[in-house]
Amino acid sequence: MPTFVFFRRSKELERIRGADTDKIEATLAKYYKETLAFGGEGHSMLETDSAIAKIVPSTVESDRNLLEKAAEELFGNLTEGQTITTLRLRLPDISTPVNIRLSTDRTLNEVRHLLCDTIPLFQTTPFEFMEPPAQKLKLDDENKTIEEAKLKNAVLTVKKV
Repeated sequence: MPTFVFFRRSKELERIRGADTDKIEATLAKYYKETLAFGGEGHSMLETDSAIAKIVPSTVESDRNLLEKAAEELFGNLTEGQTITTLRLRLPDISTPVNIRLSTDRTLNEVRHLLCDTIPLFQTTPFEFMEPPAQKLKLDDENKTIEEAKLKNAVLTVKKV
């Protein structure tokens, strides 16, 4: 004879002997109404008005546009004969990389200062540059030119530390 045993939190709630479908369905309905799985209030990761979101600053799409505009102003004055490259920066919380066109005689340290001067998050939050797959760039490399550091057309991830 089949036996159906209903458990919740490792505690036996009810036991039904035999294949009485009406009794099984009634028991399921009884405990289903009592507590729904994931029936709590819950929290969305996309909420912007939560207390955590107010405490922890993040980057937003407008920061991306602001950064690209500031980079154009800072690095846009190019002279004839300079080699140009594009760095693509993947910022936290922004899905599309930020494209920064600059001369290869510029340094990553100048890009760091651009980030700190333009985006409020980076004024207070330490960060590092990562090169795919997960290689952290050394601070010494930040003082080398883009060409010396072999970062022409590189994609860099900006990671909060």
